[in-house]
Amino acid sequence: MGKYNLDVIFVYGGEEPNMHRTYLMNGADAGGWVIKKRGAEPVAIVSPMEIDNAGKSGHKIYTPFDFDAGEIRQRHKSDLPAFEREYMAAVFDKLGLSGRIGFYGTADVTRVAWLIHEVFPNLPNVEVVYDFQAGELFQDAYETKDPDEIIKLKLAARLSAEVVTATRDFISQHHADADGNVVDANGQPLTIGAVKRFIRLQNLERGLENAHGMIFAQGRDAGIPHSEGEDDQTLKTGQSIVFDFYPRMAENGYYHDMTRTWSIGYATPEVQATYDQVMGAFNIVADSVKVGDDGSLYQGRVNDYFESQGHKTSRSHPGSMDGYNHGLGHGLGLNVHEAPHMSNYTRGGALAAGNVFTIEPGLYYPDKGYGVRVEDTVYFDQNGVLHHLTDFPYDLILPLKG
Repeated sequence: MGKYNLDVIFVYGGEEPNMHRTYLMNGADAGGWVIKKRGAEPVAIVSPMEIDNAGKSGHKIYTPFDFDAGEIRQRHKSDLPAFEREYMAAVFDKLGLSGRIGFYGTADVTRVAWLIHEVFPNLPNVEVVYDFQAGELFQDAYETKDPDEIIKLKLAARLSAEVVTATRDFISQHHADADGNVVDANGQPLTIGAVKRFIRLQNLERGLENAHGMIFAQGRDAGIPHSEGEDDQTLKTGQSIVFDFYPRMAENGYYHDMTRTWSIGYATPEVQATYDQVMGAFNIVADSVKVGDDGSLYQGRVNDYFESQGHKTSRSHPGSMDGYNHGLGHGLGLNVHEAPHMSNYTRGGALAAGNVFTIEPGLYYPDKGYGVRVEDTVYFDQNGVLHHLTDFPYDLILPLKG
């Protein structure tokens, strides 16, 4: 807050997921507002029905009735704008909020715009901060993780690897028919949709959820980095499958992110060669990345390597769908994408102890019918030593045993 000269952080929101609120509430899941004055612990204002959940944060908890919300509502009846103006003024007065206020959270854009332009300017001694840089405050906070967060991230990683292991084993129980289709003992085809349903059940058993979906894409779709795959498509031998799995813990909101590329039964020479090059890029980074370097340095090294192997990159051919066309990695925590970033246009700053981030090089050739990506989530401990949170083999070929 000192860096951005803020006197108050006001996190606004309702019942919808709100990572700014979750962060300040120490993972407690409760709708409402969180307010932090500089130098003081946060406080929360929640519905009376959410007091117990909010209390798990360890912070002081208020309800709207501590600010005379009932009486204010009676005065204004159905005039909601008038109620909000007076209620907000009561909150600011009782909590002694003044000075430069940064407004954060997740809510309806129109409602937030109305509050900022119609309500806050009429509060005494209040200056709403519109500075673009102040929007980086939570990114700064997310960028390094404390030991308790690392424990949560390790659990998310272990459970994610369990799901990916179960998925690999589920597929391997099938066999291939004469046309290379993956089928069960009764000759029924195994589809991407069936695999995703299996994954969701495995998530449920472990307290994981795919808040942003998942990628299980085969063939040409594997060559489109964010294609999620087509549910009605039958798995086939010899085609690359990009399985990008990024679930979060339902209990605390912390994510894991990992990608493996599989080719069922066998791999074509072209896919095998491409896979070897992707692993080459992955190892270049994993073996050399260190605290103190800017993340963009490693994006540059991967660009150099892939270009030396004859591939286009987003540096050499911006906008191309072929080759290496995305950033090398991103931070991970309560958000699936947060600081630090490793890209051609990275948010500046040196890598530091406590950083948790992905390493995910890939090569994509949709017109040739394949794509390859490998991704681990890693972190630097307090001594600057790199550790892999992801614990799963890198084998390309997924054998069928059915």
